Amino acid sequence: MAEAFSYPFMYWVGMHTAPDTDAAALAEFNAFYSATHVPEVVANNPGFVRGSRYELLHPDPRGDFGPRWLAVYEMDGAAAARTYAQRHDGPPEGRPTYIPGPAAWQQTQGMWRMIWQRLSSCGTASQPPHSIFMVGMNVPPDTDATGLAEFNAFYTDIHVPEVMARGGYARGSRFELYRAFRHPQPGCPRFCAIYEADAASTQATSSAAAIPTLSRATGRSPRGRPPGRSTTPCGGSSIAVSNSKRQTRSRARGKNYADSH
Repeated sequence: MAEAFSYPFMYWVGMHTAPDTDAAALAEFNAFYSATHVPEVVANNPGFVRGSRYELLHPDPRGDFGPRWLAVYEMDGAAAARTYAQRHDGPPEGRPTYIPGPAAWQQTQGMWRMIWQRLSSCGTASQPPHSIFMVGMNVPPDTDATGLAEFNAFYTDIHVPEVMARGGYARGSRFELYRAFRHPQPGCPRFCAIYEADAASTQATSSAAAIPTLSRATGRSPRGRPPGRSTTPCGGSSIAVSNSKRQTRSRARGKNYADSH
């Protein structure tokens, strides 16, 4: 099985269940989402190869940057991303239809729907992540091509390995926004980094001492900003996953579903 977040594109769906959802209804929601809806989405969208679900463990302390539930659908290439976007923009009869979910599913609040394109990955992982740590950010809108190249080189070659070493993460991947269909204001960040943790690293970085260092992402590494440009942080959180095989989500813990359709 390919490593998590190793495909060139991914589609995210983030949502909240109603705050008064009881334990039985939540169990029904999760069973439906994992066993019915995720496989349906993978099977009915060309180029979708795998789906993973995550539940928020530790939100960014600066604000509500992430939904409680995240589904990540990995895509095998640009054609899959284009086809999904074209279906979205086209008439309703050209889109897949899905089995209606239980009451808790019908009452969810949609938060995120976006497609990301992978820029780079660092490190290797022998198994799906127990949790992931996500950081989103923007560069200033007037950043020129030279400044953007400098930013990306610094982030990929210096900052990602530093965060991995400090947090004990097995793998770090960077993504750039391809298309945002839904995201609360002030909008979706242009760049996102995802750091994968095993169970031991998840526990270590969830301690009181570790969380401020890793979840309050500032867009700076311990060695400073990339020369000449500042960045705008757009939230850092931890996630874990859940599913029929097992995967993760913001810091989230997660599970994986379906390697093929």
